[in-house]
Amino acid sequence: MHCAHLRVNGEKMSKSLGNFFTLRDLLDKGWKGREIRYVLVNAHYRQGLNFAFSALEDARRALERIDRCVDALAARANDEPAPAFAQEALDAFTAAVNDDLNTPKAFAALFDLVRQVNASGTCSKAVLDIFRKMDSVLGVVFFGKAEKTEVPAEVQALLDARAAARAAKNWAESDRLRDEIAAAGWLVKDSKDGQTVTKK
Repeated sequence: MHCAHLRVNGEKMSKSLGNFFTLRDLLDKGWKGREIRYVLVNAHYRQGLNFAFSALEDARRALERIDRCVDALAARANDEPAPAFAQEALDAFTAAVNDDLNTPKAFAALFDLVRQVNASGTCSKAVLDIFRKMDSVLGVVFFGKAEKTEVPAEVQALLDARAAARAAKNWAESDRLRDEIAAAGWLVKDSKDGQTVTKK
């Protein structure tokens, strides 16, 4: 099952318009699978979906917010009972899913739980179980921060060289180094804050 018509930046998606992206295209641009999934499942399946890279950026920020909440809760979790607001959030989430798979309302319940966990400072690991129940439907929450992947020295040297090439506005060399980094199994993403690299 999928959403109704898919549009890209308000236009029909087609190769002739140059706005046709495959999943591999998005992964090659450095977007993570769960970020793409977040965008796709955050719309009601009966509604059309307008895809834009800004939506992926919003998804990344939203998932980082969830990650920080879940990681902080996991670090302090104990056996105290779950607060009432956590069960209320789960009930709202379940009602949304049962209401013709209303994923926008389901996400609203998830973020309400994030907000209240952050505000209350609850230490209940039972709340982690509630996050897991929600994620059994959504499939976007990252439980337990992945250990930071060490970038090999040879890849870091390529990244440093690419940063220098970009500073010198040598775009051809920058692209060549990006391809070399990709061949080594790493994906580079550029932003206003500089370049970041993730393992393929």
